[in-house]
Amino acid sequence: MRCTKRMTTEQEQIIADVKTDTVQPGTLLKAKREALGLTQKQVADRLRLRLSIIQSLEENNFASDQVATFTRGYLRSYAKAVGIKESVILASFDDCYPTVVAEQPMQSFSKKTKREKHDSRIMTLTWGIFAIIIGISSLWWWQNQEQENVVVESSPSITSTSVERLRDEDFTTVPELVPTVDESQVEAEAVDVPVEINTQAAELIPSPEDDTAEADLSASDDPVLDKTPPQDATNPYAPLTLTFSADCWIQVKDAAGKTLSTGIKKSGQTVTLQGEAPFQIILGAPESVSMTFASEPVDLSGYTSGKVARFTLP
Repeated sequence: MRCTKRMTTEQEQIIADVKTDTVQPGTLLKAKREALGLTQKQVADRLRLRLSIIQSLEENNFASDQVATFTRGYLRSYAKAVGIKESVILASFDDCYPTVVAEQPMQSFSKKTKREKHDSRIMTLTWGIFAIIIGISSLWWWQNQEQENVVVESSPSITSTSVERLRDEDFTTVPELVPTVDESQVEAEAVDVPVEINTQAAELIPSPEDDTAEADLSASDDPVLDKTPPQDATNPYAPLTLTFSADCWIQVKDAAGKTLSTGIKKSGQTVTLQGEAPFQIILGAPESVSMTFASEPVDLSGYTSGKVARFTLP
């Protein structure tokens, strides 16, 4: 105990001698370390600092780029390690290096917080823009898929309708020409046969009544000739001809309700139909159709262009 007290007194005397020469903190710490018989390496290991920091402190080399708070912390730790009062070392430091303390105030962590907050806002804005772009892209892709589905679903129906119309047209126009001609011929033959029979019967009448019969026949023949209209006008099987200057959808039915033709007719196409009149006719574009019935033109100028025409002929 006495030895320790004597050694402390000697150390204080050394420090007092040093203070008379200089009051730099590094010099005080170095003198105290040497008085204790410690090396710089031992002090660095005890404080867990780099050896270069201990050397800089003892050489009073306080870097201007180093924060004063760290320097004061190193000095305080060094002083505590060698048994010098912290206030003595810090007072020496403040006296010798007032500019270092003034020029390097304590830095707050608020700058870092502000920077992090600013970076956070930028990241939030970036992610927001990215999310909007993804949303718009997804909406555009979904709309395109919907349009493609609508086109795909509607195409088969249009195709099937066109095929059905073409089939109806093929099966109603061409095959019916033959039976209609046959019916007209049969009708004509049926009309001719009674005339011949009546003529033969008239020739077989007895001679005493020839003059009277001839007079009656001549009297009856005149009104028959006058009342008989032209064959084409009264023939129920007169041909109906349609010529198209543009594409047009039509439907033609005869007196029995049988469909003679239906579907879209192309520009420049001519269709001739025969059936029992009157005809039920529907024209999708009457302005693009020229029509004749029994070789007589049919006036379609009364129908509005662009509107469907429905009428019965004759």
